[in-house]
Amino acid sequence: MRVFISWSGEQSRAVAEAIRDWLPRVLQSVVPYFTPTDIEKGTRWSTDIAQELEQAQVGVLCITRENISSDWILFEAGALSKSLDKGHVCPILFGITPTDLSGPLKQFQATEFSKPDFHKLIGVINSGLGDRRLPPKTLDAVFEKWWPDLENRVSEILNAIAAPTEPVRRDRELIEEILSLVRATSLRTPTEHLNPRAVEDLLERFIVLHDDQAQAESGYQDVLDQLKEMSRSIAHIAKRFAERNPAVAKSLERIHALSFRVAKKNSSSDDEDDELPF
Repeated sequence: MRVFISWSGEQSRAVAEAIRDWLPRVLQSVVPYFTPTDIEKGTRWSTDIAQELEQAQVGVLCITRENISSDWILFEAGALSKSLDKGHVCPILFGITPTDLSGPLKQFQATEFSKPDFHKLIGVINSGLGDRRLPPKTLDAVFEKWWPDLENRVSEILNAIAAPTEPVRRDRELIEEILSLVRATSLRTPTEHLNPRAVEDLLERFIVLHDDQAQAESGYQDVLDQLKEMSRSIAHIAKRFAERNPAVAKSLERIHALSFRVAKKNSSSDDEDDELPF
């Protein structure tokens, strides 16, 4: 399996190189691709890098404060996303958090550099190795053995190479993003979160309860009155599904046809009851 490691900037380059050296120790079938210098990125992109981007089965983006808006990172992320599932394009964050991301990078499932998250990344890569993948227990053991080496190396790099200290994103920008998300959520139709089968089941149970009460099998007109009040809300919800779900539409018609009155008993039965000696 070929893994493309994307970087931009001195700190990101050093981290990417550490990952390039570490990956084959854990998964020997993995072939990492890493371009050592920015000059090679510029002069050879149309040949080697373009070919590697097309052949890569997983992309690892080394994101730091200094390159979070880098044209190279964004360009390579876009190129990877054209040929790979988004789950196989993995931004790894060093010294920043997912809330610091903006623009195109937000579409990917970014993770901070930590043992649990990096273990998940290795699991994703391992799952794509087919017959050459390691059994889960073996993978866990190998990862436990080699993780401290990578963790210590990355820690040394982050401490040795200074990164910008100013905030990655302004408070106003974050607030505006939160506001946009809230607005988008409020505009989303409620039916996106409702299962039509659940609505259909609710209607069926409502009808059964009504019929029991109407036949005076378990209680009485006051219950039917309450059901009638409930029917308005239930019908309101059901209408949202009726156009797309024939079963819901049929149940909704039955709801509208309910009488909400206790059925009158047969008069002959009443006469027979009068003749009883007790």
